[in-house]
Amino acid sequence: MKKIILFALIAAGLAGCNRSPEFYFERGNYLYAAGKDNEALENYNRALLIKRNYPEALTSRGLAFERQGDRQKAGLDYRKAIEMNSSFLPAYNNLGALLMDGGNYREAVTLFTEALAVKPDYSFALLNRGLSAYKLGDCEGATADLTRALELNDKFQMAYYHRALCARKARNLPAALADLDALLALNPAAALAIFERGKALYFMTDYAGAVQEFSKAAELKPEDPVYTYWLAFSLYKVGNLEGALEASSRAAAVKPDSYQLRGLMGDIYAAMKDKENAVAQYRLAAELSPKSASVYRAKLDALEKPAAPARKKRK
Repeated sequence: MKKIILFALIAAGLAGCNRSPEFYFERGNYLYAAGKDNEALENYNRALLIKRNYPEALTSRGLAFERQGDRQKAGLDYRKAIEMNSSFLPAYNNLGALLMDGGNYREAVTLFTEALAVKPDYSFALLNRGLSAYKLGDCEGATADLTRALELNDKFQMAYYHRALCARKARNLPAALADLDALLALNPAAALAIFERGKALYFMTDYAGAVQEFSKAAELKPEDPVYTYWLAFSLYKVGNLEGALEASSRAAAVKPDSYQLRGLMGDIYAAMKDKENAVAQYRLAAELSPKSASVYRAKLDALEKPAAPARKKRK
C-alpha cells in the first residue's frame, strides 16, 4: 500500500523567515522526515491555525498521527482534507491505505472508486483498489485494476505479485511466472516472489526447477518453516530423500507442531524403508491434526501390511 508524503520546497521554506502557513507546513514536513513527529505536529498545528482550509497540512498531520499509532486522529484528518477539497487525491489515498491496514477493504474500495472518479488514471488508487479487491476474493476486479495500474507505472511490485497470485488461482501458470519474473527483475531479493515462482513450477510438475526456487527462498528466509517445507516436499518429489529429510527436519525444528511436516517426514522415512521412524511421524501427525488423522492412520495401516509375495515367473 502506497502512502503519499507531501514534501514541497523544504529547503526554500526553511531558509525563509516569513511565518506564513506554508513556512510551518514545510518545516513540519522537514521535521517529519527527520523522525521528529511531535515537533512536526506542532508546526502542522500552527499552519492550520493560520490557514484553516489547508488539506495539505491536514494530510501531513494525519501521517504524523498515524506513525505515532493514533489511527483515529489520522483518519479524521484525512477525512477533513477530503471535505475541504474533494479533488485532493493524496488524502483519498492515505485514508484508503489506513482502511486497508485495518482490514476495511470494502470501504477502501469505495473510497478509491471516489478518487478515480476525480482522476481516472490515478495509479495509486488503481493499485490500492486492486489490492483491496484481491483481499475481498475478487480476482477479476483485482486483475483489471492492477493491469491498469501497471500500464501507468510498471514499477509497482505489489501489482505484479498479486496479479501473479490471481493468475495462479486461475491456473494460468505461465502468466503467473511472467509477472513474478517482472517483479524479480525489479527486486531480485524478493523472497515471496521467489517462493511463489517455486510453487508455480511445482504445480507445473517441474520439481527440479521448484527445488532451485525454494532453495533460494529458504536461504533468504531461513527462519520461515513454510519455505523449507516446500523445499523438502520438492526434494522428496525428485527422489532426493536425504536432502528432503534434512530440510524437513530443519523446518520441524522451527515449527514442531506442524502436522503437514510430520506427515511429510513420515512419507520420507517410509520411502527410505525406515518403518520405525515413519510410524512415529505418522502417529505424531495424527495427534497434531485430529481432522486429518484418518489419512495418517491409513498410511500406518499400509506400513503394517506385509508385503505381497513376489510372483514367480512362468517358464
